[in-house]
Amino acid sequence: ALFDYLAGFIPDARVLDLYCGSGGLGLEALSRGAKLSWFVDLSQDSIITAKENCNRLGFQSLGKFSQRDVFKFLKNGNEYEAGLFDLVFASPPYKIADPQRILDSLANSAILAVNSAVCLEYSKHTRQPEAEQFTMYRRNIYGETVIEVWDYKTAER
Repeated sequence: ALFDYLAGFIPDARVLDLYCGSGGLGLEALSRGAKLSWFVDLSQDSIITAKENCNRLGFQSLGKFSQRDVFKFLKNGNEYEAGLFDLVFASPPYKIADPQRILDSLANSAILAVNSAVCLEYSKHTRQPEAEQFTMYRRNIYGETVIEVWDYKTAER
């Protein structure tokens, strides 16, 4: 359902898959026409698995990988091209999910492109974020899971 909704965002998008795990979200975006997926996870096993899956699907030239803490990655956003990402997926383990901190860190990172979107997944028991530089575009609850799509409002810098 999420990818059907995002169909218009994905072609030629530069995607950031935070807490990538096996890389499923970034890989699905590549299979639907994204031009780049950057996979970030602190777990070495997750990065190895995401890289293997990327290679197995023939997307090795379209994937980049960073074994880092998500917030350190975002804090050092100036290491990457400004405005690089058009679409961000953040699906942290529910025990550590902090959607407010994710949105705040993204807003401060300078790596979001104009008119980018951020997709968050977290437990319905987690406090819903509020963010000045984002507008919630869509929110759905599936059992215990909340999936939100946020539109980034470009801040004057």
